Amino acid sequence: MTIALLFAVLAAAPSTGSKQGGVPSILVNPDTLVTSSSVSISDLRNAARDVLELEGGHFGVAVKDFQTGESFVETEGGTFDIGSPELIVCACAIDLDRSGVMPLDTISSRNETIGDQIIMAREGNLEALTRITGRVQPDLIRPWLSQKGFSSTTFSGIQLYWPGAPQVEPNKSTPSDCMGMLSLIESRLDEAEIRRLVRNPFTRTDLEDLQGGSATLYGFSSRGLNAGECRAAIVSMPGGRRVGIVVLADDLCCAGKADVAFRMLWESL
Repeated sequence: MTIALLFAVLAAAPSTGSKQGGVPSILVNPDTLVTSSSVSISDLRNAARDVLELEGGHFGVAVKDFQTGESFVETEGGTFDIGSPELIVCACAIDLDRSGVMPLDTISSRNETIGDQIIMAREGNLEALTRITGRVQPDLIRPWLSQKGFSSTTFSGIQLYWPGAPQVEPNKSTPSDCMGMLSLIESRLDEAEIRRLVRNPFTRTDLEDLQGGSATLYGFSSRGLNAGECRAAIVSMPGGRRVGIVVLADDLCCAGKADVAFRMLWESL
């Protein structure tokens, strides 16, 4: 009787109107809200412009629909402190694997491969990120940045936080360069091993709740305690459509501003 009454109420509800029409919010499954048919680059651009209006930081956003090639950048200008350089180091390692210069199954330390360490770095292990650069040397990373056209990106190193750790200059980049690195990763997502290495970039962060629904996230998120923050993710939606989102934030009043900005773009999907 209760179920029949519920369906009767739903059937009687108006089908239009911003407040009365549509499916009642309590019945919407949030895991199904991001779908390939719901992507609107104009909505994402509007959300990006709203990000630039946030107080307490310097922001930049890049978005790319990998199916159509449509993209845009909205930025307050200049380069950004991106914090810890997971995106730079791991995109370089993945690209060097493609060219055969440094395969991902290369043993890097103990019984760990570069691929193993990419997974650990993706989950916030800065020591693992350091071990990757022990194999993929800065002398490879810096020329690679130049060869790929990432001329606005500066790789300085990984800032560790044990007492007495040497100070490292900020790693700098732009939304456009970071989207270029993310695009290199996206170009290999049809490979199961690459998907395994870069899936769920927001584990143990304030954005972890975005993972696990019908849209799968791939990419990297800076995890250090630096002044800058980078959130770079490919949103893979039902039907195979992929959209890349990059958020950079520095000169911050407080931590987590990039998370707020990324969530604003996510919600616009």
